[in-house]
Amino acid sequence: MKSIFSLTNMLMVAIIVGCISLILFSDRGLINLWSLKKEKLEIQNEINNLRNQIALLEKEEEKLKFDEKYIEKIAREKFKMVKPGERVFKVSEQ
Repeated sequence: MKSIFSLTNMLMVAIIVGCISLILFSDRGLINLWSLKKEKLEIQNEINNLRNQIALLEKEEEKLKFDEKYIEKIAREKFKMVKPGERVFKVSEQ
């Protein structure tokens, strides 16, 4: 009688350990689920950053299309352009 009871106990322990292993480590287990949620959050953050960059670029595009003062500022800063009659002074650091 003892051997059947201990065999039953061992079988139950093996089944419980197997179930816990499946819950934790299977393809649909908790560890994989946690990893996928973390990856989803990282991707969502990247999407939000890219949306913000797109919004900034669209504002820049609008300024470059319609804002003459902004276009002039960019021309002066990036391309070193001047209006006719203006003088440019170069300051050198020594």
